[in-house]
Amino acid sequence: MTGWYAITPAGTVAIGNLTPIGQNSGQVGCRWPPNGHQLAACLNLPKDCQLWGPFWYFGRDIYVTLPLLVYRLVSPEPIPKEIFRMQWRDEQWRVRPEHQGKEIEIVGGRYLIGGNSLKTFWKTGELRNAQLQEPPWKTLTLSQNSREDFQVKDEGGFFAEMTTLMNPGWSILVKVIGNYTPPNSNWSFLGAGGTPVVITPVQVTDSWLEAECPNATGAILLTAALWQKGNDKVSIPYPPVGGGIKAYAAETGVPWQSWKRVRDRHDQEKRVQVLTPGEWMTPAGAVYLWEGVAPLQKSAPLPDNFNRHVLGYGHLWLFED
Repeated sequence: MTGWYAITPAGTVAIGNLTPIGQNSGQVGCRWPPNGHQLAACLNLPKDCQLWGPFWYFGRDIYVTLPLLVYRLVSPEPIPKEIFRMQWRDEQWRVRPEHQGKEIEIVGGRYLIGGNSLKTFWKTGELRNAQLQEPPWKTLTLSQNSREDFQVKDEGGFFAEMTTLMNPGWSILVKVIGNYTPPNSNWSFLGAGGTPVVITPVQVTDSWLEAECPNATGAILLTAALWQKGNDKVSIPYPPVGGGIKAYAAETGVPWQSWKRVRDRHDQEKRVQVLTPGEWMTPAGAVYLWEGVAPLQKSAPLPDNFNRHVLGYGHLWLFED
């Protein structure tokens, strides 16, 4: 049945591809957070269900990436306590009038913020005593010996495996919409190394993730998105909506691949699995302003031609300025 689930890894999670860095050397990259395809595999998601996420869960609070257009006045404090958001004026993003000429530091994308705090902050444009959280995970590098002819050498060379370890008490939060039953044992696996994870049903009463906003002027990207320009196989950092985008702020895309079934070049009756060509995924935290009518009237993953929204990609939280 429809519900929220916390996914808690029991150890380090390895997600990424082997990158050669020499004749007998390589590095397994560590991509984080897990994308919708990887989470669907972890949940053994039925084809008639829809996934939202990933979000972050601690205690009973939902956290998301702090949007990119957030700044603070330069301060020695390691974690900002007072934050502000930029606004679109005179065809560019600008700081608040009272901060013109002052030294600022862009902190968007570097921290997590609670959902209720985000609602208040985005409406007022400033937040005192902001309860921000540093990303609750760390990347570990596990050095190994190099390999030669598919065998591990005793010495020389270098082979590194990078994994992600989440802080105690934190979980990945997802919502499954549809007729879903979690594993009987509540255990599953995530990542290339098959890290055991616990899948726990949780009660989420906050409705801001799906709040209605019929007159939205913009949106914040809460989950990573895969968007392309029309029928062209070109990744773009903004949603291809009919009314167009007036302005946006987004991080540089990150590489993304998935498996796809295609016809075998030697036997047209046979289908084989291949990795898709390089696509670029826009990380969470991007901010968009609509040129015309918003493509949604309710916060949710934005539907696309490839049905990626079914796996949680491109969740937009709408706002009205």
